[in-house]
Amino acid sequence: MKYINQTVLAMAVSAMGLTACGDFGDMNVNPNYPSESTTYAQFLFSSRYVKYFVCNSYYYDIWSQQYPGYLSESKNNQYGPLDCTTQFQSDHFYYYAIRTLNEIIEQNEDESKSSAYVLAWGPKENQIAIARTLRAFFYMSITDIIGPTPYLEALQGSKGNWTPAYDNTDVIYSGLDADLCEAYDMFDESVNMAAAEYDIFYGGNIKRWKRFNATLRMMMAIKMKDVDPVQGKARFAAAYADGGMVDYQDSFTYTYDNNNSSTMNFAPMYSTAYNIDNGNQNHVPNKVIVDSLKHYQDPRLFTYCNVTASAYKGKAGAYGPNDFRSYRGVPFGLSSNAEVAAQSKYCCSVGDKYCAQTATYGVITAARALLVMAEAAQLGWISADVETLYNDGIRASFEFEAELEKVNVGGSFEYDLAAYMAQDKVKLSANPEQRLRQIWLQRWLAGYLTDGVEAWADWRINNYPELPVYQGQLDNNHATFPYRLCYTDNDCSLNPECSAAAITDYLQGKDDRYVRIWWDVKDNTSPVGVLETSEEIEAYKPE
Repeated sequence: MKYINQTVLAMAVSAMGLTACGDFGDMNVNPNYPSESTTYAQFLFSSRYVKYFVCNSYYYDIWSQQYPGYLSESKNNQYGPLDCTTQFQSDHFYYYAIRTLNEIIEQNEDESKSSAYVLAWGPKENQIAIARTLRAFFYMSITDIIGPTPYLEALQGSKGNWTPAYDNTDVIYSGLDADLCEAYDMFDESVNMAAAEYDIFYGGNIKRWKRFNATLRMMMAIKMKDVDPVQGKARFAAAYADGGMVDYQDSFTYTYDNNNSSTMNFAPMYSTAYNIDNGNQNHVPNKVIVDSLKHYQDPRLFTYCNVTASAYKGKAGAYGPNDFRSYRGVPFGLSSNAEVAAQSKYCCSVGDKYCAQTATYGVITAARALLVMAEAAQLGWISADVETLYNDGIRASFEFEAELEKVNVGGSFEYDLAAYMAQDKVKLSANPEQRLRQIWLQRWLAGYLTDGVEAWADWRINNYPELPVYQGQLDNNHATFPYRLCYTDNDCSLNPECSAAAITDYLQGKDDRYVRIWWDVKDNTSPVGVLETSEEIEAYKPE
């Protein structure tokens, strides 16, 4: 977990300018600077776009943490009704992040561009493999959010194709799996990358990049279980054989910085959930996650949340910070600002370690990877012990949270893992269906302020955990959270024929948030029903 220093930032700014203008090798004509940008600086520039898949916003509309049941509004009900966030802007990821990664690949594949500025980062094969792996992460995340999106014809403007066709998620997943397999075989583990500080994820460690590569393939494969289990099983088994994340230190993380005055470089919870400087605390933990942690007597509650004097209202921790009775969350989506105010009167706040300006956040954690493997083992997709993977996943989550506590705020997270796992409701059941629900639940509990898009995908696929819908949340008579986000106006105006074809062919003729994407085929209507009265809201407790 590394912080980005001033030198790295300077190179990233240089890469940003070059990316926006065209070919990296010819644009910088200042005689005091190199005529080419190093590929490691280009990679750093692309890497900075990963943060938008942890928390998509720095201010108010953090849908990627609201939809999975992690965060709620604490002052009003602006986004709770689910009628504000409708579109997802993907073009910046294409034009900046993915395009820059393509440049890295092209420069390493084209001998005429293989200058010292390219070779300075390390072996060409490793550069290409890393760039292809990170590119796959972006493509996977985009299609998981909006569904059909340009892939096979994407970024072909240099070839005269300014209106790329949209591919459905199944085609994208197939292409990404093949691309990741080729990238995996290219990695040379005998040599790590130079300029390690420019790799803000793994510091140039190729072994960990290989594990991340295999983990991405497993994450896509497990989402196929309801639509193409035969192909999903085959892809999962191949990725598992290659070896995914197994240690909390393998986790794919992002560290924020405060090297300039823009709050967009700070950790998002600093701006929206804590920030003592301006008193701006718009988000607090959701009632569902707080009550679930209390139900399981889960000590992660004490590091996820805060009830000290600096917490919201300063009154929640009447029993002390290590007493489950001190913690109270707020429902997301109440019918009025008055109800929000009443529910948040004595609520807890987001934990300090997420509110530090330079906090490190998980993006894809080893805990998630291991619990995905546990599900695959339970489904019979791999020959592995379900209980071992399940226990290892829980352990990795606790260890990761302890590491974040140390790195982000210099504190410690004390816990008795053996006692937690010895509880009957935590130990794996003999019932196969109950086992799956336990695995899903632990993946959700481990995902708080981490992999929001993945947790939202889990809910869409499994309809678990059960997230209540409130009267104030009803949007167009849909008693459920959205299944996808819509295209932007730019998508429809700049590429009208292809976007219209995607909507017709893959989205039932409607660019609608309640149309399911390819791997989402289950009924997600809330089994809890719609909660209307304050008594119903207060009485509801998750399973």
